[in-house]
Amino acid sequence: MGFFKTSSSFPRTILLACALALAASVGAAAQPAISVRGNVGASFFRSPDLLNEALHSGVDVGVGAGIEIYRGLSFTVRGGIDRFTLNEQSFRRVGFRNGGDVSFLSGSLGLRYTYENETDAHPYVAIGGGRYRRTISNLRAVEDGELVNLEGSRADKRLGTHLALGSLLRFNDRYALFFEPRYVLYDLAEGPGDAQRYVTLRLGVDVQFGEGGLF
Repeated sequence: MGFFKTSSSFPRTILLACALALAASVGAAAQPAISVRGNVGASFFRSPDLLNEALHSGVDVGVGAGIEIYRGLSFTVRGGIDRFTLNEQSFRRVGFRNGGDVSFLSGSLGLRYTYENETDAHPYVAIGGGRYRRTISNLRAVEDGELVNLEGSRADKRLGTHLALGSLLRFNDRYALFFEPRYVLYDLAEGPGDAQRYVTLRLGVDVQFGEGGLF
């Protein structure tokens, strides 16, 4: 059994919605609210099941920015990387012929709606999609029950999507702490049951610039 199948498709309506939201902000009032975010976190591979068993939990690092286009609604852009290392003991058991450490380098666009209230805690929901580069490195193969190292690496690029629910804890008008669980699907052409997907738990800092929204 191989480590991955490859395919390519994506619901482009998500990216179109993001592009329309950005276009709507062009020519609007000056001094929009702009936020910059950096985060670290933990990633957990969820599916397919055998691949989930063959990989350890991973790490997530990223940086992004958002521009408020209407009262709590922001257009967002983000770059990040998720990396999962091979669980060698489980890898022997699940029956893959070869595999290795898996990383996803991504650049995405999206929309985020933050519910602003009178407290310091503001929940939000975010959705978006973008380009993902999946790399399999440190390749190993099972031969006669033993793991042997292979040369080289494998990589491909696909379009993926994400959905996130988070909470923003604001310290003052400039700084805030956020916590965000995010669900990521890579290459939806595999079908709902076979698409590779993982969950990240992100903790980071949000820095706010500008005054008010665009409208």
